[in-house]
Amino acid sequence: MTDSTLPPGIHNKLLNPILYLLGPYRFYEKVFARYGDTFLFVSPNGPVAVTRDPEHVKQIFTLDTSQIEIYPDNDGPEFIVGKNSVLVMTDDPHRRERRLLSPPFHGARMRSYAQVMQQAARDEMKSWSVGQVVDFQLAMQRISLSVIAQAVFGLSDPDDVQRTQQLSADYMNSLNPLMLFFPLLRKEYFGRSLFPKTVNARRELELLLVEQIQRCRARPQSEDILSMMVHARYDDGSAMSDEQIRDELFTLMLAGHETTALGLSWMFYHLYHNPETLVRLRQELATIGTSPDAESIAHCRYLDACASESLRMYPIVAETFRRLRVPIQLGPYTIPAGYAVSVSAIGVHHNPAIYPQSQQFRPERFLERKFTPFEYVPFGGGTRRCIGAAFAQYEMKLVAHEILRHCELAPANTRPILPAMRGPTFGPKGGVPMQIVRQIP
Repeated sequence: MTDSTLPPGIHNKLLNPILYLLGPYRFYEKVFARYGDTFLFVSPNGPVAVTRDPEHVKQIFTLDTSQIEIYPDNDGPEFIVGKNSVLVMTDDPHRRERRLLSPPFHGARMRSYAQVMQQAARDEMKSWSVGQVVDFQLAMQRISLSVIAQAVFGLSDPDDVQRTQQLSADYMNSLNPLMLFFPLLRKEYFGRSLFPKTVNARRELELLLVEQIQRCRARPQSEDILSMMVHARYDDGSAMSDEQIRDELFTLMLAGHETTALGLSWMFYHLYHNPETLVRLRQELATIGTSPDAESIAHCRYLDACASESLRMYPIVAETFRRLRVPIQLGPYTIPAGYAVSVSAIGVHHNPAIYPQSQQFRPERFLERKFTPFEYVPFGGGTRRCIGAAFAQYEMKLVAHEILRHCELAPANTRPILPAMRGPTFGPKGGVPMQIVRQIP
């Protein structure tokens, strides 16, 4: 294997992460312009072939699970969600876990949570008053975590819900992006972590999860997802251990609420900075009446397009990684076993060959054509696509409808808001301040 078969790129493994963290969108714009649609990114985690080419995306997403491993090494994702999470599993354990966890996030089981989603939005709006400036990033986070607390844990006591919201938010806010790029920062030295706030927040959240698992084991089976995990059985008849359930709860809470909350934050930001889009959306929502059922809302095509365009412009998870067990060919490049490959959601979603005028918020593009799973990748793809994708999109639409139906808003400032990395995800830098102009009963 010679370097000439690898994609071109910048080989400075310390400079690359810094340039990326300073401005990933600017970084990608320059690198893709210089090297083309596939380039090599070298960091302390190892070399990665990054692509925005749909054909290369297809090759990566159609790799068999036997051909790929987790990247970075398990101490990366494992550091965040634990060693028993579906996110760090491979091969048969990964397939088995997905089969067990998928049912509540699709079909009738998913739709049964519609009322929980709508009520969470109503409860949040009760705390607003006319003239108040609300940070929609925090507000959408509270709504999403409330849904998680009720749908996943089956919690109904407001104090329990609030405690779950607070500890989850504390942990997510404690995660520093530097941990993901520099493995040495994830280690302990003389029994101490370089990020004690993260360690303490994780410990508090773990205690909460263990407490909820024990409560669930002591009560009759119910419809929440935790109860489903406690009573589920694998094909061999075995049950999930408390440690397995705890780590999967970590995954559902952290990955589950971030996409919805941040996606909604961006959606309201874009709607209120593009008045013509907001007018068209309100006109569509008016056609389904003042008390539509959840399915009528979910089937609103322009609402769906607005949600999709929000996740296109600023994807919440910017990269989908695979470490290769076998060499693969990406066009003229041969990527050796042991290297990683990444589908850049930022790159794909701003590839001018797929999305002309990609910097413009234009939901109509999703009505004009159907994008392939290799051209629109906010939830990753292939055998490791996010199992909660349909749930997140469903919640986004129901919550957006509920707020638009009961509130008139205005941006609290006119300054552009840019994405910033917050742990493993990207969200609005400084939040999304919105003023409550009018409340509608």
